[in-house]
Amino acid sequence: MRDFFAALAGGDLPRVRALLHPEVVWTIIGDTPVSRAFRGSDDFAQGILGAVFAPIKVAAGVSVTLTSLIAQADQVVACAQGNIQGLYGPYHNTYCHVLTLREGNILANTAYLDTLLIERALSGRRLVERA
Repeated sequence: MRDFFAALAGGDLPRVRALLHPEVVWTIIGDTPVSRAFRGSDDFAQGILGAVFAPIKVAAGVSVTLTSLIAQADQVVACAQGNIQGLYGPYHNTYCHVLTLREGNILANTAYLDTLLIERALSGRRLVERA
């Protein structure tokens, strides 16, 4: 898991893809422009590293810090803190990834995160005014 998130933050697509099961299903919760199930390693690469990373100022740096890992059999819960600069402001999101592994690779993931932050920092939509 540490290797995967380090490769994802570093934009190391070949390493990311090597750690994914070919039939991976990666789900981002919510109803945002990037919320959906990405199916297969090609869809993941185009969707996550393409569409999801598009509204990010990658040159400003991408940081993903794992804060805890809990594993049992083929299930892993990975809590992480992501820090990037979105096109419309800072994006400091907290994640809870619930993953299923098969043959040592990631078969499935559901990413629980602050969807309002996606709307604000990555899409420029102010759905709720800050207090």
